[in-house]
Amino acid sequence: MHTGKEKQQGFIILMGMLALVLGAAVWFGTLGNLRSNTMSISHEDKNIAELNRIKDRMLAYAVLHPEIYSDATNIPGPGYFPCPDVDGDGNSDTSCDVDGAGINRLFVLGKVPYKIGTRYFTFLDSKLDNSKFWYAVDSRFVNSSARFATSISQRYSTLNINIANVMKDAGSSDVFPMTLDGKEDIVMVLFYSGEPLSGQTRPSNVYSNYLEQPTVSEGYTIDFRSVGAGSSVFNDYVIAITRSEWQSAILSRVTIDKAPEDGIPDLCVDLADTDISWFNECKYTGANIPPFTDSPFPATCPNTTVIAEENITGQNWRSIICP
Repeated sequence: MHTGKEKQQGFIILMGMLALVLGAAVWFGTLGNLRSNTMSISHEDKNIAELNRIKDRMLAYAVLHPEIYSDATNIPGPGYFPCPDVDGDGNSDTSCDVDGAGINRLFVLGKVPYKIGTRYFTFLDSKLDNSKFWYAVDSRFVNSSARFATSISQRYSTLNINIANVMKDAGSSDVFPMTLDGKEDIVMVLFYSGEPLSGQTRPSNVYSNYLEQPTVSEGYTIDFRSVGAGSSVFNDYVIAITRSEWQSAILSRVTIDKAPEDGIPDLCVDLADTDISWFNECKYTGANIPPFTDSPFPATCPNTTVIAEENITGQNWRSIICP
């Protein structure tokens, strides 16, 4: 026969075991959450690190642009960036600075392309989802421009360090093409979108399903942002390529001097000012003149009949760096 005391002791033991079981469940559950959170943080850190690598690759592409397209009839110069992947096929678009309605864009926004396969240049690891990586770029800096294409060749904006920091918007106001947190002189803004938030539907080619940024109005400037009201409504990670960073990278290329004793950049010596080269002045004599006088571009390469040779990729670095 069991006494009341024995029953009480048995009940205490059972309660103790239950407490241990519940405690273990809480501990293992907490450990599981910690592991899950740690894995999530690690995953986010890798994607953020990838975004910074994309920035480096974009600058490398701009610096090496003449070598990447060295087989072109008219070799383009340095400084240009690829068009984003706007249509979602993973490739850099072939034209991107004019929208479907014919409006001149101040900047172009789209996904980071995986690569330019014909040029063997990669921007993003193919194992990653490029829909989470986006960028906006000043439309004057793209290497595939509808505004500057001619009937005979692809044409580029006359891009050098003297290019104006403002453009005219669709209302004819002088504005910076884009800003970041109110900061000016931004050439490119890069985004990692993070996981979808409430109201975002994926997959999609619409930026608002990935980014928590202001609404884009074609032909007008925008102030992108790197912070929001809280993680439940904003989880973009944002970095930029400033004009200063771009300028430093490109000048390091065009001012190379392998014979420092003469104090003159190599290109000033190796090329004559009459050579057809991106280093020299743009000279275009074709019948179909790119709209250099149209907003927001200055008349930097006017039509003329006195110049015998065409140099449609000329950026006129010579006048900037040569003595």
